[in-house]
Amino acid sequence: MLTVLSISVILSGCIKNIHQAELHHGQTSNMIHIHNQWVRAVPPVSHISAAYMSIINHGSMEDQLLAVQTSAAEVVEIHGVKKENGMMSMYPVKFVDVSAGGSQELKPGGYHMMLIKLVKPLKVGDEVELTLHFKNAGMVKVTAPVMVSMPKGEMKHDTKEHESLDHAGSHD
Repeated sequence: MLTVLSISVILSGCIKNIHQAELHHGQTSNMIHIHNQWVRAVPPVSHISAAYMSIINHGSMEDQLLAVQTSAAEVVEIHGVKKENGMMSMYPVKFVDVSAGGSQELKPGGYHMMLIKLVKPLKVGDEVELTLHFKNAGMVKVTAPVMVSMPKGEMKHDTKEHESLDHAGSHD
């Protein structure tokens, strides 16, 4: 009887310590949730692709996506898109804001991640692991399927804007 009581006390203390460690971890990366992530499939000759997703900040503090890493590409840049003189163009950004309690869509025709110098061709059915680095939430890892286009019914956007980017020769 004494042995069972001793084991219960020891286990109770261990569980409490594990729970506290989970709470500490949850104060950062658990505030950011990623949904609808995907990477664009590209022809075997292409060395560039793009990744998209919805970032949701469940925290009470604004956050910023600062950088992205993946073993699928040598370089990952976060890009924005702007329209100048009737032409759409991409440009690198230092970060993407995600407001407290808000969300940010990374989508064709808007903010997105450029995967540059692909290690191997990305084809439909592949998966790409991405490590997102946030100012406050720290690192968040996601796995994104490789697809020809965005999942149907997800992240609606202006198709005309996206088509003009494709025709301009960009690789968003």
